[in-house]
Amino acid sequence: MLTSVQIREKIRYYEELISQYTDEKSKKEDDLFELEHLKTKVENLQTRFGERQSQRKRSLAVLAAMPQRNRIYPTYCNGMSELLSGREFNKSYDGLTTAGQKVKKEIENVSDMIDDYERKISSANSQREYWKSQLRAALAREAEEETD
Repeated sequence: MLTSVQIREKIRYYEELISQYTDEKSKKEDDLFELEHLKTKVENLQTRFGERQSQRKRSLAVLAAMPQRNRIYPTYCNGMSELLSGREFNKSYDGLTTAGQKVKKEIENVSDMIDDYERKISSANSQREYWKSQLRAALAREAEEETD
């Protein structure tokens, strides 16, 4: 049988554990907020990048439809078309896609950590409540022993 002093130590231990888990959960919630903000930024950047690229392609199509005035003109249009549709554009756009996927994965990881802290807090709360009930029983026993 544990004494009321020993039981109080256990209660304090679980209270400190709850406090620690709550602090860690709060930090992860802050991280999650920042990641959600970053995700939005990456998505917006990718959207604007794609829209701007489409706008440039339309401008080039209008330019290409104009009567050709010199020999350099078709070379310029072909080069610009390659630049706007080619490997470099795809590489840049895919890079933004990859960045967005990495941010989403990290959001999932942080969300899982938050869930884990919530489970730990719940478990520690249950343990603390158990030891509080044990403390009440121990105090009752000790009071009864004093009257004997």
